[in-house]
Amino acid sequence: MKFWQSFSKIFIAFSLCLMVWKCEDPINSDLGHGDLNIDTLSFSMIDFKGYSVAPNLSSSDRLYLGKKANLHVPISFVRIGDAFKITSDSTISSVWDFYYDSTVVIDSLHFILYSNDSIVSQNSNVNLYFSPDSQFDENSSNFLDFSNFSTDDWEMLGTPSILTKIDSLGAYESAEYIWEIDTLLSLLSDTLDSNLTRTFAIKLAQDDTNFMEFFSEEATTGEKDPKIIMYYTQTTSSGDSISIDTNSVKIFSSGDLTIIDPTDFISDTTYINLGNGIGSRGILNFPFIEETLPIGSVIRSANLILNYDTTLSASNHNIVIDPIEGDSVDINSMIVYQDDPLISVGYPYRVSSYISNGQCIISIKNIIQNLNLGNIDNFGFKLVSNEKNDPFEVVFFNKKSNNIDARLEIIFVTNNNGNN
Repeated sequence: MKFWQSFSKIFIAFSLCLMVWKCEDPINSDLGHGDLNIDTLSFSMIDFKGYSVAPNLSSSDRLYLGKKANLHVPISFVRIGDAFKITSDSTISSVWDFYYDSTVVIDSLHFILYSNDSIVSQNSNVNLYFSPDSQFDENSSNFLDFSNFSTDDWEMLGTPSILTKIDSLGAYESAEYIWEIDTLLSLLSDTLDSNLTRTFAIKLAQDDTNFMEFFSEEATTGEKDPKIIMYYTQTTSSGDSISIDTNSVKIFSSGDLTIIDPTDFISDTTYINLGNGIGSRGILNFPFIEETLPIGSVIRSANLILNYDTTLSASNHNIVIDPIEGDSVDINSMIVYQDDPLISVGYPYRVSSYISNGQCIISIKNIIQNLNLGNIDNFGFKLVSNEKNDPFEVVFFNKKSNNIDARLEIIFVTNNNGNN
C-alpha cells in the first residue's frame, strides 16, 4: 500500500512538471549571495466554475428601490431601535417612555431617509409602511424568503415631503424624505410589548419604474442614517418657577436591508459572473502539489491572474479570494442556494484585489507558502465580489481571453549549493 501511495505522489509530481512552464532562462540575482537563483513556475490548469447564492445586501451602504440592470428591488426594510435620556433624577430612561411622562408632550414624530441622488429628490412616489412585528433578519433574509410577501396587513403611511438641501454655491447637496408618523405614537411607545420591533418598509407605487437609492445605517456614523426624530416639549418646576423647554431626540435604525431579486438577470454561461446583486460567486481549483517546488525554496511572489471581459464588466471592482475548508465537488451550479454551502478559512488568508485592464491580479503568496508548508489544505478557493461593491455591477470572467489562460505565477528563490 505504501508503495502505491509513494508511486502515486511521484506520478502526480511528474505530471505536474509536464503541465508547468518553467522559465528557460531563470532570472539570476546574487541577492548578496552568488549561489541563489530566481525561478518561475506558471500553472495554467485552473478549474474555474460558478455557483449562486441568494443575495443578501446587509453590508451595503445604500437602500434601494426599483429596477436597474435587470435586477428588481421590490422593497427595503428599516428597523428602528431605542434611544435613552438621563432624567432629572439621574436615571436612564427610554425616550419612548416620554409617552407616559406627564411632564412631556410629544409634539410630532418624523421618519426620515436621506439621499444624495439628485434624480431621486424629484420623485416622491415612494410609500412608507409600518409593522410592529419582526419581518426580516438583516444578516440572512433574501428574496427567497419573500416570494409571497405582501404589505396588505401593514399600516400604510403614504408618501413623504421632500426637503432639498443645497450648498453655499447653490448646488444640490442632498435630500431628506420626511414622513409624519404621529399616528403611530401609541404603537411605537408600547414598551410593555416585549416583541415590538418597530419595522418600517418602503415600496414604490405599483406603476413606478424609477430607481431610487437612500443611505443605509452602514453609510454614515448617524448623520444620514435612517431615523425617527421625536419633537417634544417638557415642563419642569423648581419651587415657584416653571420651565418649558422644546427639544428633539434622534432614534436611529438598528438594522436595515434591501431585498433584491435577480430572477430576471440572464447569465451568459460562457462567463463566470461575479456580482453581489445577482448572487453569483466562483470556485477555483488548481493542482498545486508541495513536491512541485524544490526543497528549501522560498516564495518571493505568487500571483493569481484571471482575465475578464472589459466591454461587459464593471470597472474598479474589488474581488476577494478565500481558501475553503471542504471539498466543493458537490456544488450544483444550476440551483440558487439559500445560504452559501462553502465555508471559507478567512483571516489571514482572505485577500482581495481590484480588476484593471482586463485582468484581476491577486497576490496569494501567503496562501501558497502555507500550502507548501502543509499548514492549510488545498480544497480550492472561493471568489466573491467584495461586499462594498455596487450590487448592480457584475464582472464577467473568462478562463481564456485572447488565447491567454487564467494562471498562477510563482516566483521562488533556490540555493544552488543546497540542491547539489
